[in-house]
Amino acid sequence: MATTSSFSKGCFVFKAKPESSGKSPRKKTKKSSNLLHRSNGDLNASSLFGKCDKSSMEIRQDSYKKIWMSTKKKSEDIISDSHKQLLHDVSQFVSENADIGQSSIPTALVALGVNLPDHAAFFSLLDSTLNAHVSPFVAMLNSKECPSLKNMVLKAIQKLTSCDLADDDAEKDEEADEIVPVKPSSKIKTFANLATWYSNVVIKTPLIIILQDLESFSTQQLQDFVLLCREYRVRNKLPIQFIMGIATTVTLQQQLHHRTSVCLATKSFQSRPSIVLLNHLIEQLFMNSSVLKLGPRLMQLLLDGFLYHDLSLSSFLMRVHLIIMQHYITLPVSSLCCSMSELIDRIKKLSAADLDLYRQVPSFMKFIENNRSKVSLLTDDKEFRSFLQKSFEDLNSYSKDFSLSCRILHCLSDGMPDALFGKSLREVYINFLIGAESEDWDRFIQLLNISTSYELQSRIQAALTTLKESDVSSALSDFSTSLVLFSEELKRLEQAPDTDTATSPKSPNVFVPKGKKLDKFELKAQLLASAKQARPTSKFDEIKSEIVSWLNSHLARQLKSPTTILFHEVFYAGSQVQSSWDIVPWIRRQVQPVPRVAISKALSDPASYLGCNCCSSNGQGSQILSTMPDLCIVYKLHTECGRLINLYDWMLSFNAIQQKDKDDENEEIEPIIQARFIRAVAQLQLLGFIQSSKRKTDHVARLTWGV
Repeated sequence: MATTSSFSKGCFVFKAKPESSGKSPRKKTKKSSNLLHRSNGDLNASSLFGKCDKSSMEIRQDSYKKIWMSTKKKSEDIISDSHKQLLHDVSQFVSENADIGQSSIPTALVALGVNLPDHAAFFSLLDSTLNAHVSPFVAMLNSKECPSLKNMVLKAIQKLTSCDLADDDAEKDEEADEIVPVKPSSKIKTFANLATWYSNVVIKTPLIIILQDLESFSTQQLQDFVLLCREYRVRNKLPIQFIMGIATTVTLQQQLHHRTSVCLATKSFQSRPSIVLLNHLIEQLFMNSSVLKLGPRLMQLLLDGFLYHDLSLSSFLMRVHLIIMQHYITLPVSSLCCSMSELIDRIKKLSAADLDLYRQVPSFMKFIENNRSKVSLLTDDKEFRSFLQKSFEDLNSYSKDFSLSCRILHCLSDGMPDALFGKSLREVYINFLIGAESEDWDRFIQLLNISTSYELQSRIQAALTTLKESDVSSALSDFSTSLVLFSEELKRLEQAPDTDTATSPKSPNVFVPKGKKLDKFELKAQLLASAKQARPTSKFDEIKSEIVSWLNSHLARQLKSPTTILFHEVFYAGSQVQSSWDIVPWIRRQVQPVPRVAISKALSDPASYLGCNCCSSNGQGSQILSTMPDLCIVYKLHTECGRLINLYDWMLSFNAIQQKDKDDENEEIEPIIQARFIRAVAQLQLLGFIQSSKRKTDHVARLTWGV
């Protein structure tokens, strides 16, 4: 029987399919589950690409697979590298506490943050690391599979004894009389049996029990389990150790009472914040030589989902996967969204119809409107192919320069007041991808003008370090050269401070005649007069003014958003504004669903979900058919009522709809109709559309309006 999740309890019908003889239902279920697992990957993508234009379907599907596999590999490497130090520290803690001399249980408290969906990936890496380097006896438990203390003990013993360890030295020395460890048996159900089993193990390694979600275990159950483990650690010398995963330390004192905590020798470990990993992911996936990038709207959508929803990197990558797939499915011009090495061959294979699609790109149409001399590109296919190749190469080089310019600006603005463009490189990149405000740029120039020699020198050195670590293109090579010259000039100025002379006289002080007091009006007049006089400018002020004016002209030119460049729609997903190619509304509906609206739509128009003709209202949304599900009929009737609904009148209307196709004029309501109505009303109450009323016992109150 297939599993079904629902908002409400109800009956679900599954039509039996004829089974071939000789096959058991269990094998068939396993096969279907494997098929379901495959459908989440390339199988589902292939079926979606099958609906696309056949001329470019294979090319776009091949590009999608390459881009996603590259993105997936990079993200896995980044997440694995981020956990490397934490895995090493936890493994070292377990190895150092392998001695069973102490009565307290060595316990590693690993704080992983509130991004709960990412915890499973870390514990999977931890399990494999401990098995490879510390001990093969590892039991990983979570609260779902341990509803009681009995289940918790059985699961822990089962997983600890499921490792069939073989001693390599014992295999080499055949004459040794050492006992081979016994295999897990159903007889091992208590810690006493576990102690007997462990006494026959060849290599005495620690017994590690990992509790993935400590907060989800009941307090009493956790306390009893810890006391039980400590008892057998002291009495039977079982080297039991704990690794407990916690989201925050707030509930730690609530879960571990004093009676429990005194039995544990704890040490805390902290993982890197997920926001730091997100910054690193965006830098590596969308800033460093990536083929497909995200437009400003999709980037902001992903960040809103991450920062204000779950802080989960796995959910973030799932949304990125959805965007990549939808970009190649929806946009017919995405066939050229590939690496530069494949671009030339693909442009040559474009047909005349494909070239017309690229002529319909909004950025190209705007380019033609502003450059009437290029009208020949609309008719000459050969010239247009050359123009396509040059435009894509220019867009690719500009995207690289834009990312590098964002890094340079981050070095120059780091530590400035108010964090004008953001505190991290990710924020700087997204601000200029969207289009930074001119007020922030003017403020940045003003802060550079008042910076000291040491501050300016340190910022320029940081920018030069970034340029040395990056692959500088020809467009930024002159920028780098000029920056080096400015840095050398500042160094020479610091080495010879005595040669700094003022180019204008000092401003005079306020003159006060002897024996006379100035009133506030005279003082104000003298201060205004002295302020109008030119201030003395030093050599450093001249150099600083030259540097700032040069940055204002050259750096600002490289920070223009790539979404203003020709054919950016091909390489920047979500930057397409044409209604038929815009994927942002569809992505927003998938990653930010509105359950109430979806439920109301399903109940108002069940045919759109069920796909049947019997429930179709033929464009008349207010029509109620007897063939509709009972819940839909009750829902549509309740939308016609006011704040309070009389249950008896409601049931009469429901019965009238059910009996309108029958010739029977009997006014008595059948018991089956009453039962169906009561069940539908209970389901509607469970969905949150109605509630019982305290004013009238035979009425219910309506809770939703205007959906």
